Amino acid sequence: MRHEDTQTLNWSVYKRFAIPYSFKPEMSVVGATIAAATAFLRIFLGSLLFSVCGVFTVVAWNSIRNIFLRIGLVAGMSLLFPLCLALLTWAISALPKRLMRLRR
Repeated sequence: MRHEDTQTLNWSVYKRFAIPYSFKPEMSVVGATIAAATAFLRIFLGSLLFSVCGVFTVVAWNSIRNIFLRIGLVAGMSLLFPLCLALLTWAISALPKRLMRLRR
C-alpha cells in the first residue's frame, strides 16, 4: 500500500469529501452561515454587475452612430467590467473577516 493510501485511511469522514477550502469541518455554525452568505452574495452581485454592464453597453452602442466610437466603447467596457468585478470580489472577500472581527 502506498503512503498516500494509508494517510487517506486515517482521515476523518469529513476530510475524505471534496469540500471547498472555505468550508472546513471544524467551522462553527455561524462561520458556515457567513461563508455561505458570502458565496451567495458573490454570485448574486457578480451576476447583477454583469447584467448592468451588458445593458449599459447595448444602450450606448445603439445611441452611438460612429463605428470607431462604438469599438472604443466596447473596448472600454471590456476593461471596466473585469476591474469592477475584481473590486467587488475583493470587497466581498473582506466582508467575512470584518464580520468575524465584529462578532468577537
